[in-house]
Amino acid sequence: MKNRLSFRVALCGVLAALMVAIMLLGTIIPSTTYLCPALSGMLLIPVVWEMGTKTGGLLFGAVSLLSLLLAPDKEAALCFLLLFGWYPLMRPKIQHLKKKPLQWVIKILLFNFALVLIFALTFFVLGLPIVENPGQAWTKPLLAGTLALGNLCFVLYDVLLSRVSDLYVLRLRPKLFPHHFP
Repeated sequence: MKNRLSFRVALCGVLAALMVAIMLLGTIIPSTTYLCPALSGMLLIPVVWEMGTKTGGLLFGAVSLLSLLLAPDKEAALCFLLLFGWYPLMRPKIQHLKKKPLQWVIKILLFNFALVLIFALTFFVLGLPIVENPGQAWTKPLLAGTLALGNLCFVLYDVLLSRVSDLYVLRLRPKLFPHHFP
């Protein structure tokens, strides 16, 4: 195909613009601080399938930088940078491990490390309070419950990524890129 490079640049440019627009949408709707980065991360699936992890990594870097610069909701930008942006790139590599329990242990450990890092940066660098009164008796159970609920949501997100990837490969890819198929 003669215009392969121009096709790659155009596809990545359109997806980058769409991902940044979704990240900016998180500012308009305040309760989507975690939803918009997750949706933006899912848009990396076609890039990984069509152009590889390196191109996906470049797209992730560009969208992360633009999100940090343009998005008023810095917590959402941090969520994309530290979790939802790189995870769709790393997930196929983790999936190649032979043992399922080992895959899940690695995924959960990476998620918890990223979540603690996001909360620490949000609290210490950005100065946003995680809880209003940290000395109250209900604060520790609230944080533990939030962490448990976050792990459950991450497992659901991982399953959703798998389903969206299957949907892309089996249904959308043959229609969007017919030159790949006989």
